[in-house]
Amino acid sequence: MRLEAFGPDGSLTVLPDAGHFGNGHHLIPVAMPQHLTVRYVMVLTPPQNSELYHRASQLDSQGGHLLAGDLLPRVWVGPPRDGERTAHVWIGGLPNDWRIATVLQRSGTGYSVDDILEAVFVVGRLRTKRLNLGPRALTVAMHGGWPVPDERVMDAVERIAGTLHRIAADGWRSGDHLFAAGRVPRSVPGQSTGGQVIGRSGIIYLAGAGPGDAMFQQWLRTTAHELMHWYIPTGFDLDPTSFNGAMPAWFSEGFTDYMALKILLVSGLLRPHDFLAEIGERLARYQSSPLYGSTSVTEAQTDFWRNDAYRFIYDGGAAAAFLLDLGFQDRGGSLERALGAIRRAAPVTRDVLFRSLASIRENEWVVDWVSRGAEPDWDARLARYRLSWQHDTLVSSDDWVTDALSSIRP
Repeated sequence: MRLEAFGPDGSLTVLPDAGHFGNGHHLIPVAMPQHLTVRYVMVLTPPQNSELYHRASQLDSQGGHLLAGDLLPRVWVGPPRDGERTAHVWIGGLPNDWRIATVLQRSGTGYSVDDILEAVFVVGRLRTKRLNLGPRALTVAMHGGWPVPDERVMDAVERIAGTLHRIAADGWRSGDHLFAAGRVPRSVPGQSTGGQVIGRSGIIYLAGAGPGDAMFQQWLRTTAHELMHWYIPTGFDLDPTSFNGAMPAWFSEGFTDYMALKILLVSGLLRPHDFLAEIGERLARYQSSPLYGSTSVTEAQTDFWRNDAYRFIYDGGAAAAFLLDLGFQDRGGSLERALGAIRRAAPVTRDVLFRSLASIRENEWVVDWVSRGAEPDWDARLARYRLSWQHDTLVSSDDWVTDALSSIRP
């Protein structure tokens, strides 16, 4: 985005990311009160790579999404006289056959925006379906040419959201929600998915070209992970002072990754042996990390965006969640039950989290694992649950996993 500012006497200096509100807030120094005109230009064409296309506003010939955080630059021009003001957005110039989907309230011919950073508009030749899930509604909006039928996409979202509703209960806040299933043009190289949850809107994109079913399966995993973020960590009132001021990523991302796979399993979108294979893949990748055995997932978080630390935390958190779930299941419980109890113990401190996860003897290892990186005897513990390694994947010796992990009991 290019941003310029003008006063009565001509152009003014714009200092990007210099406002005291933090990144994304721009400063325009002026000597005296005056009328300001701010002009900005955005490039909405999808980038020529498929890595971070979902992180900013974009449009192509079939549709796209617009983020109010992009549309309304946050410009600091001095102390506000009347406090914060509600923004109003009007979107014009779209093709006649394009529609707009958003959770924002209409305000005349435009939309009222209370929180700029949570405002999302999905636009294009949309195919939509509305789902009612207890105290909330979810609108699914698709655009672009998909490699599988629309009905398959809509059915998958309905199954994932329905299972999440059963798990999260009132931990998934009520009201209208929006799920955007977008398709990045085939001209963008590579085959990947990407997504993010912004307030009560979720954006999950499918990019590149490849075998239709393989692309869909990859998209399913991203969808389940991102929608699970409406519960983990959003539904948990974690006390940041108890976690050194930072959300523990082994919980917010690692546990999310595991519960996303479990949702797919319970929803019938992932077969039991594929579920185990994916857990095995994560555990093998975790154990092959150069950080394994020398660094705890807590210590690794200081370098979270370094690729080896990022994967170490995701994979370690998912593998740990799986092992904890096996322990709870062996006692007639489940990880989702434990998560429900943790969520209700607000605010969630470090002691509350550990006390709940380690509430049975089989799961006491988690305290030392998080605190100092002491690894449990993975092979012995998996063998206890009749699981073993065969051909570099995790398998069940008697199909016990089919029964034990396919019945979510909130």
